[in-house]
Amino acid sequence: MKVIITGGGTAGHVYPGLAIAEEIKKLDPESDILFVGTKKGLEATVVPQAGHLFETINIRGFKRKISLDVLATFFIFFGACFKSIKILRSFRPDVVVGTGGYVSAPLVSMAILFRIPTIVHEQNSVPGLVNKVLGKWVDVVAVSFPTSKKFFKRNCVITGNPVRKKILKSNQKESSNVFSVEPKRKNLLVFGGSQGSARINESLFEAYDKFRNFDNLQIIHVTGKMNFRKISNDIKSKEKPQDKLLYSCYAYLDNIDKAYEISDLVLCRAGATTIGEITARGIPSILVPYPYATGGHQEKNARILEQKGAARLILDKDLNGVAVFNLVIDLIFDNRVLADMKKNSFKFGKPEAAFELAKLIKGLAKE
Repeated sequence: MKVIITGGGTAGHVYPGLAIAEEIKKLDPESDILFVGTKKGLEATVVPQAGHLFETINIRGFKRKISLDVLATFFIFFGACFKSIKILRSFRPDVVVGTGGYVSAPLVSMAILFRIPTIVHEQNSVPGLVNKVLGKWVDVVAVSFPTSKKFFKRNCVITGNPVRKKILKSNQKESSNVFSVEPKRKNLLVFGGSQGSARINESLFEAYDKFRNFDNLQIIHVTGKMNFRKISNDIKSKEKPQDKLLYSCYAYLDNIDKAYEISDLVLCRAGATTIGEITARGIPSILVPYPYATGGHQEKNARILEQKGAARLILDKDLNGVAVFNLVIDLIFDNRVLADMKKNSFKFGKPEAAFELAKLIKGLAKE
């Protein structure tokens, strides 16, 4: 079986593709998988590191306002389509898989044109423009949220959002050693996605004074690489020798699975990949949707989890140090509430999503 997986730019499009590739290799160890993305996206680094073949196309997103720049983007898109045809003729895939975003548009479009079996996966509760358009023509649309089905009129399957096996499997003792966990302490994990969130970082900084005297709390804070130096220096300027709180700050965590393993509560954005990971692990969460996400999809993602009793929602405009402190304290020391949220998070999570998608892909290849 020969499969092309295309999509990229952000972790939300790249990591589901890697999770699918893992399961394809389990179903068919002799399969050949080619990833197609851009030179500048996250995929250019993490896909080769994962040991997969990788090709690039030159493509960029369309702006919604009419301008000369839009005309230039059209020419770039047509160039990407010609490059996609070359890739299809050279690799000769049995199936082409799009994981969403403008990066996947040229290759999936050309695969449809050449009648190669195609599948797109929509991670969010509200689909992006590319998947909305391609969904009318591909053989299968796979979605993460049941509410997404109404946007697609044909061949729509609920699979959940693919999560890498690394995320699902981690050792409690090893994870505790990595983060020097003390058994009596509750653990709060704070992060803002692969790029970090200045708003979340600043709010936690504001809340530090309120947290400093808690000897039963540990905070693991992932700032993002751009904000790390400023936030770590700002926190250090506040720290006092008598502080009872255990606080650690990281620019990025390659071993986020180990942080998940020891977390009692997560404070984070509401991107589809993040939600897929924390629900697959059954972790209670405080979700702060990114307010500029296309179509407000992060807020809609978060509201679904809140309705299911798996998360609490706070809007970005309402986020500050007092709000962070009050929400965390209300939840993290209430074992009954945490247990209910954990149960509901597990119910929503779909840890076998990547396997389900791999089965769909293999079925298309046979057809």
